[in-house]
Amino acid sequence: MNSSAKNLLLEKARSLLLDAVGCMSCPIAPQLSEKLEKAGPVPFAPAEIEKRLAPEEILADTKSIAVILFPYRYPEEKNANIALYARAKDYHHVVRAYLAKIIGYMEEQYPNEKFHAITDTSPMADRWLAYQAGLGFFGRNHCLIHPKYGSYFTIGAILTTLALPPDTPLAMNCGSCTRCFAACPGKALSHERFNPWRCKSYLTQKKEVLNEEEKNILRKTPLIFGCDECQKCCPFNENAAYSPLPETGADRIPRLERETLEQISNRRFTKEYGEYAFSWRGRPVLLRNMDIIDKK
Repeated sequence: MNSSAKNLLLEKARSLLLDAVGCMSCPIAPQLSEKLEKAGPVPFAPAEIEKRLAPEEILADTKSIAVILFPYRYPEEKNANIALYARAKDYHHVVRAYLAKIIGYMEEQYPNEKFHAITDTSPMADRWLAYQAGLGFFGRNHCLIHPKYGSYFTIGAILTTLALPPDTPLAMNCGSCTRCFAACPGKALSHERFNPWRCKSYLTQKKEVLNEEEKNILRKTPLIFGCDECQKCCPFNENAAYSPLPETGADRIPRLERETLEQISNRRFTKEYGEYAFSWRGRPVLLRNMDIIDKK
């Protein structure tokens, strides 16, 4: 195991204000596959668990994965109708830019090794990689929870042929708390399996026609994209640290107005809002969600 390489990676990440970093070894232990199977399906992710735990298909001879959390908590904004994570510029671009800086540095130090950056658009099960790398535990709301940042973060990772010393998964849990069960608009949470098809965040991004039950779930809260209810009520998020990343506070859009969306074309929408995560499903889906929520 190359402890020096891990220390250099951690130091570089800290210099970029990223202080939640962990490592895991490859190949991935079978136990993680079993846990993923038990957790059930995830919308917009490959159904085949093998694809979600196969780093070697992305980078041959992957020996380790360095996982990095990108905090996004920000002071409360009134009358918002966009989920907190999507109010700043699209995190995918932000994460990739930071990972590129870290990889560039590591390539200078280890020119004979290989590195590959991934975000949640890859087939990999990013939250489970973060869990294995010691960066959090799974709460009853099925979010990964970090001791400092709560569940307010996105995830990036670096696959590498370097053998980095692994971290240990956290032995923490929610105790007896079930606040998120009551807070969930779709009652997708319970002691049994999570039902992602009743999650409001998923439904606000679903392109297919929504049935009346699904529409009623949307009407429970004012957000037209995403849903933060199970995070807002979580005790671990009450004192979660705000994001230290400057990108979090720049060019924020906490709210979209109907008049704005109605008056612009789809092309203009993409031009003005294409750099935000809420734009990926398009203007018609957001307008549909507004129509549903306004008809309470």
